[in-house]
Amino acid sequence: MVLAIALGAIVIAGGWLLTARRSARHGQAPLADDPAATTPPAPARPPVVVREERRPAPPAPAEPEHVAADGLGFMPLHDGDPIPPGPVHPHPISPRHERIFAENRIAFALDDATDARDVAAMKQLLAQYRREFPEDQWQLQDGYAVIIDCLEHPGRASRQAAERWLDQNNGSTVKRSVLRDCMEPQQP
Repeated sequence: MVLAIALGAIVIAGGWLLTARRSARHGQAPLADDPAATTPPAPARPPVVVREERRPAPPAPAEPEHVAADGLGFMPLHDGDPIPPGPVHPHPISPRHERIFAENRIAFALDDATDARDVAAMKQLLAQYRREFPEDQWQLQDGYAVIIDCLEHPGRASRQAAERWLDQNNGSTVKRSVLRDCMEPQQP
């Protein structure tokens, strides 16, 4: 290893000495001392091109790709659209997603208030739910109203209203809560 380094140093020193002697013998200054040698030549002007026919305009830039804060793209919105290369997020959070999240927050809070049998909180959340989501696509609002009635006024009338609601809304996710709070006997 030491021998290879020493040999390399000798070759470099010999090359430097030969270059300096040749320059001195021909009456030239070494390249480092010659100001003309260190100044780069002026760039040549580009040739003038005459266009005879007009080229078509470049295509309009595609819609900017949506990327997350981490720089990853998203899966395409429709089946059959090309999937971007590399890792991607499942989909962007859209206003539609934000609305679903808001509806879920109210529904979960209503469910928690029902478990706690907090009628005042249930009434407040149900009023907010009806105001912000009047379409009630999941058939939750009337079910929670039946539960509130059962908790406020237990008895035959509220039980019959719960039975009617259960017959008409068999697929609702509130069904279990209606059964528990209106149909089953109260536990002490």
